Amino acid sequence: MLFAASRYSSRYSSREAVDEKRFGRLVVLLQGIQLEIEKESTQLHPFENAMTDCAAFSLEAMENGDNPEIMSAKIDTLTRSLIFDHRRQVSLDQQMSFLNRMRAELQRILPSNRA
Repeated sequence: MLFAASRYSSRYSSREAVDEKRFGRLVVLLQGIQLEIEKESTQLHPFENAMTDCAAFSLEAMENGDNPEIMSAKIDTLTRSLIFDHRRQVSLDQQMSFLNRMRAELQRILPSNRA
């Protein structure tokens, strides 16, 4: 009976090692994806600030009488870009939230809790 219990224990720890290895790969993958998302998010901020500043200067120029048609078109283009960037930032935030939930779930099921 002791031999059977020992085999069971050995098999159980072996399966835990397989789980650890399997989900460890997922942890590494999630970390890589998180870095990609953080990098893209960080890169969006300066562009958004620059576009906002440019739109403000264009609006001021238009109000001062500088070619209203050209300035209006430029403001429309900047507005569309700002909307696109905002939507992208929302998407990145949602992706990051998903990754955080995945990591929390992995911590729950991984024996080592190393997620």
